[in-house]
Amino acid sequence: MVLELFFGIALLAVVVFVMLRMLGNITLGVVLVLGILLSSYFIMGSFPDLKTVPVIGQFIPEIPTGDAIAVIKDTLHSIDILGFSKASNGNLLVTVANTGQFEVSNFTAYVDGRQVEILNNKDTLQTKEVVTFELDWKGNFEKIKIKTGQAEDEYPPAL
Repeated sequence: MVLELFFGIALLAVVVFVMLRMLGNITLGVVLVLGILLSSYFIMGSFPDLKTVPVIGQFIPEIPTGDAIAVIKDTLHSIDILGFSKASNGNLLVTVANTGQFEVSNFTAYVDGRQVEILNNKDTLQTKEVVTFELDWKGNFEKIKIKTGQAEDEYPPAL
């Protein structure tokens, strides 16, 4: 009975020792890979494409990080063009709403691909705030685009 207990404890100690060594090696490997990725980011300014790494690149799944970042960015910073009309002096009026979670600023307007002046520019647009911009454009148009430092929208919407 004592001999069985001794072998059981010895076997348990060996299993725990091997598991701790494996965990240590896995942790060290992860730290080294993260260190290489971080140094690559500091040296080249971007993370390397892991799919191009010889031997192991074919086994790495495609991770859509760019799509995830775009979804988060679109949720936090978003504007919508609600409508447009003509002012009494013939200038184009464009109504814009901040539909994002944070304020937006640095507005720029484009009509048919050309930058036009916003006559009543607003510094920042708070969340859920709506503003009507008067654009220095008197003719007909095909497309309106409003850009900020954080987001953009166009009318008619791009398909």
